[in-house]
Amino acid sequence: MTKTSPLTRILAWVENLAISVGGLALIAMGGIVTLSVLGRQLFLMPIPDDLTMVGLLMVCVIVLPLAFVESKRGHISVTITTDWLPTRAIGFLRCLGTFAMGLFFGGIGYMVVAKLPREFMQGTYYDGQLEIPTWPMKAVFAFGIAVFVLRLMVSFSEGVRTMITGIDHDEPLSHVEE
Repeated sequence: MTKTSPLTRILAWVENLAISVGGLALIAMGGIVTLSVLGRQLFLMPIPDDLTMVGLLMVCVIVLPLAFVESKRGHISVTITTDWLPTRAIGFLRCLGTFAMGLFFGGIGYMVVAKLPREFMQGTYYDGQLEIPTWPMKAVFAFGIAVFVLRLMVSFSEGVRTMITGIDHDEPLSHVEE
């Protein structure tokens, strides 16, 4: 059993919470669609703004699990060209990939966070009967991206450790034998 730092334990707790919220959002999406279809067919009254709500909940379903998936190294990857490389080179490529993803997603997260105060102060909302405000799901998106970027930093440090030691302490899911 390896020792984990308090930061890693807290991050794992937040990742588990985020993936649970993402799962609940998926269930809520199914419920909204089902109730809206039943309401439309049986009572000629669908749930107002059902498509908007489902689209907004999709943010939770997509973004919140990102950090958890990264912690398990479960992202889709093609390793046919890297399987033959030595462990240190794989560590380097892992650093390169996590650094690039961190820049990309960090930039997106920064842009969303920069817009949040203005949207909150102006009270912007999506057109529709319910006038759903825009800022709550953008805040959820920013939170999900922040946790993901934090996990990418941890993955980057693990890649550096692999480069230095030549030992990969955390095999990806694709290499796990069943």
